[in-house]
Amino acid sequence: MHEYIDPRIWFCERELLYPPKHFVTTKAKLTEESKQWVLDTLSGRFAVTQNNDNLFDDMFDSIGIVSFEDPREAMIFELKWS
Repeated sequence: MHEYIDPRIWFCERELLYPPKHFVTTKAKLTEESKQWVLDTLSGRFAVTQNNDNLFDDMFDSIGIVSFEDPREAMIFELKWS
């Protein structure tokens, strides 16, 4: 069985250093598990930023919050990880 390799994912820098203004920021905390899910399941660009609430970061093993370029991907992430 051959898997399809999407050139948009393979040749594009998907994770940006900061979210541009048009990105949609989610409320669900990003963990290592959910970040791997984003990389494996979604195809659009995203940015991870640090959350200012360190208490919750430690409690949930959060690595920050995530913003997506595609609002549909932000909604899918929220439905899965909230």
